[in-house]
Amino acid sequence: MKFILSILFLSASFQLLNAKQVIQITDFGAIPDSRKDIVNSVKEALTSCSGQKDMILNFPKGRYDFWPSHCDGSEEVTIGFDLNNLKNITIEGNGSEFIFHGRMQIAMIHNCEGITFRNFSVDWDRPYISQAEIIEATDSYLDIKMDKQAYPYVIENDKIAFVGEGWRSSYTGNNLFDKNNKEILPQTWDGALGDIFQQKVEERNNGVLRFYGKSKILPPKGTIVSMAHARYLTVGFHIHRSKDTLLKNITIYHALSHGVLGELSENITMYNASMTVNEAKGRIFSIVADASHFINCKGVIKVENCTHTGQGDDFINVHGRNIIIQKIVDAKSVEVKEDGIYNTIGDEIWFLNKETAQRGEIGILENITPIKREDGSRGFLLSFTDPLPKDLKVGDFIENKTWSASLVLKNCKILKKHRARGILVTTPKEVIIENNYFHTAGAAILIEGDIDYWFESGANCNVRIENNIFEDCLTSGNRDGDRWQWGDAIISITPSHRPVSSKTEAYHKNIHVENNIFKVFDAPLVRARSVKGLFFTNNEVIKTKTYEPYTWQKSAFLLDGCRDVIIENNSIDDNYETRDILIEHMTKDQIKVGKDQNFKIDFVKNIKTYLN
Repeated sequence: MKFILSILFLSASFQLLNAKQVIQITDFGAIPDSRKDIVNSVKEALTSCSGQKDMILNFPKGRYDFWPSHCDGSEEVTIGFDLNNLKNITIEGNGSEFIFHGRMQIAMIHNCEGITFRNFSVDWDRPYISQAEIIEATDSYLDIKMDKQAYPYVIENDKIAFVGEGWRSSYTGNNLFDKNNKEILPQTWDGALGDIFQQKVEERNNGVLRFYGKSKILPPKGTIVSMAHARYLTVGFHIHRSKDTLLKNITIYHALSHGVLGELSENITMYNASMTVNEAKGRIFSIVADASHFINCKGVIKVENCTHTGQGDDFINVHGRNIIIQKIVDAKSVEVKEDGIYNTIGDEIWFLNKETAQRGEIGILENITPIKREDGSRGFLLSFTDPLPKDLKVGDFIENKTWSASLVLKNCKILKKHRARGILVTTPKEVIIENNYFHTAGAAILIEGDIDYWFESGANCNVRIENNIFEDCLTSGNRDGDRWQWGDAIISITPSHRPVSSKTEAYHKNIHVENNIFKVFDAPLVRARSVKGLFFTNNEVIKTKTYEPYTWQKSAFLLDGCRDVIIENNSIDDNYETRDILIEHMTKDQIKVGKDQNFKIDFVKNIKTYLN
């Protein structure tokens, strides 16, 4: 029997090897550990894959360097891996280091299917972020100590400019990190030091720089400051109009915007693919913006076993677009802005009323025409197969129904070692957030639906937040009633649609927060606006003393215009003394609270709940 099994195993292995054709990057001139540019080698190797299927581009383990085609300050972006119209191709790194230089994008995956990147790390020798230790902060100057070799700069006319490989920048968007645990310094947000780095500077002894003036706050000695020198330059991995993409066992130490951006793509999986601080180099930062961001995708966005640290924005954001109707052209056509690009012919499109924010009739896109107006602005003419809704007007919205993705996020760690929030998700498809550990600076989970600023759609219909641990989240949440601070509660559900009465139709539906553990130092558990079917059940709430309470929201729950709310069967620590549920645009009978929960329901009084 063992002999037969061995034969079957060998046969299966032989078939697998023959199913994948392996090509070596070294056959195209790439030399590991040589520090020579391999961009052309990669280009030639990928060209050889054109028209082929089931190919593996193999990188023998080593260091491989990617250099931009221009190093003279040009805004042109060089792409390391440029994949177009390829199918079933695997990039196998074998534990290699991919080192990028200057203004570069890691990968473009356009109009592809079945692409896998696996088993490598990515970094920049000179990242677009610098860091320094604060030596002293006073009312008249700020002293910092910086490694000039790692983070080179020049001083001209008493002002500092940071330099890199083919770039120079005076931009210094800053965040502060605790010297001991390397987490975001509590109760600090963006630009914590103000514009101090644009002020007069002088070099002093032992690598110390003195900036004259008073910084916005005076942080403790030893605090570490990160200084980003760009914002949204170019993404790391851009997945565009592609299907079945897998990023597996990848460590991304740096990228010049989002680590991963998916647009109009179907089925994207990130498995143990993390944006991570390169601690071996003494850093406290990783990438410039979001770890991952997905706009108008479909199928399933699956994120498992990822731990992102040091990035300049949220852990993940999944959403569509609320596209403003600028002009009704005729009975079947409208004009929209440039974000009309997030549509394809044949898509199902919801029409949304601006006042109610409710999805209405569905239209089918028949034609999409780019337009340029007399004022120079650009947009799209969208034509539908059937007449537009009779009550549609300028200022209303359209939302793409076809390009809406579900999200499965499991076994991840969402930590304080990056700015802002944890998970942002607005999609009509199913959302499962399960078995994760949250230890965030801002809100752990933010569910919005935006019709007044970012215009990120859309209303959620089925969200399950289960079996997670939330520990001491919200150390840089909303302290001052300011929407630009990083969230009101551990779970914040704040669409921009505002209820006007207890009968206003809810925006979101069916959000379940069940079987989680909340370890909290402050009051806010949930803030929710305009939800029908909000369940907070079978959770455990444990009071900690890790930090001092400070938040703007003083109640456990702050609810606005919600319907069918159930709060029951939760185990609540006696030391968690906040038992208030504050409501507005609601009636008390729209909430069911278990008798043993000891919560008191009251109406909002003397609180400005709609923030700036």
